[in-house]
Amino acid sequence: MKISKLSSLITPSGTMAISNKARLLREQGKPVIGFGAGEPDFPTPSYVIKDVQAAAENPANHKYSPVAGLNILKDEIVRTSKSYSGIETASENVLVSNGGKHAILTTFMSILDPDDEVLIPSPYWTTYPEAVKISGGKPVIVDTFFEDDFKINVEQLNLLKTDKTKILVWVSPSNPTGVVYTKEEAERIYNWAFENDVWILSDELYEHLVYEGNTSPSPAQYDKELKNTIVINGVAKAYSMTGWRVGWIIANSEVIDMAKKIQSHATSNVSNLSQIAAYSALKNGLDETNIMKQSFNRRRLFAIEEFSKVENVKLIQSTGAFYLFPDISYYCSGNVINGVNSSIDFCNWLLEEYYIAFVPGEVFGKEGFFRCSYALSDENLEEGLKRFSKAIKDIK
Repeated sequence: MKISKLSSLITPSGTMAISNKARLLREQGKPVIGFGAGEPDFPTPSYVIKDVQAAAENPANHKYSPVAGLNILKDEIVRTSKSYSGIETASENVLVSNGGKHAILTTFMSILDPDDEVLIPSPYWTTYPEAVKISGGKPVIVDTFFEDDFKINVEQLNLLKTDKTKILVWVSPSNPTGVVYTKEEAERIYNWAFENDVWILSDELYEHLVYEGNTSPSPAQYDKELKNTIVINGVAKAYSMTGWRVGWIIANSEVIDMAKKIQSHATSNVSNLSQIAAYSALKNGLDETNIMKQSFNRRRLFAIEEFSKVENVKLIQSTGAFYLFPDISYYCSGNVINGVNSSIDFCNWLLEEYYIAFVPGEVFGKEGFFRCSYALSDENLEEGLKRFSKAIKDIK
């Protein structure tokens, strides 16, 4: 008996692959420093833990709860979405999911028919094209360029749009590049989507992690009826709660009703204790987030300075999330390091020889680059980048 044809279409998470390889080396006693993790290195805020401990004693939290989420959490999402993001919505327009990744997959499954096309700017987060394929759609990659800070433009979208184009994936600040679109740049893209009646899936998990200038406005600020806009958000990044697995969808009632149907058969409700943790994080504000943000920015500036000292490594303007996306194509040509013909080879060489783990650009649809997360301790960041500098010097 054969398994699904999806087996030949989708690939496992590339970021998980590098993390697993690094983990195996650590288990062998190697001093690996990982730059691959897409999660803060800070603990979840203590007040969240206390609220969850108290909630665990309440038998009501031991039972099933509504598929769309606990009312207290949905109401808090409505409040903070207006306060932080300028999005005016209602609790019936919110569905709580098992993390942002689950929210994205459920959204694609709610919107896409077979062979519908989804425009995905490259470099992209690894899950976007795979989630589209799982949902029966076709990912259409919008290639971008280093010289443009990897930003898409309307001219590119016009060239790629067909009568099957249904969704544009939008993420600013960007994973993996750390790029943040300006208000004017974002508005041009939003207007294109609205005029062409294309859905915007706006991934806003990094909205609070912008270090220079302002975060991009949400398209939901302009599309108040949510006719074309679906917002994805969660507590993973800004509140250091990746393991709690709480995200959400904000969309019009038709999309939410469909998403509820899917989630009712897939997972039912999100863990009640995780939902209470998310409620606690939101209601207590951004003080802890801003403390993390200060550390991330210090590390960002340090990493930029260190990379700038390395010969033949180039950087774009990365002002958000907690990633840099250096151009290391010079070292991937096959003529500089024996046996290194790609950024995958280069990252494997760095991991095996110098025990530093970066995620190769191919994982994000962009050969000749790697993603460097600076969401790790100051000590590990300094030591890891020192090893990187030594690795380059050792080539000569």
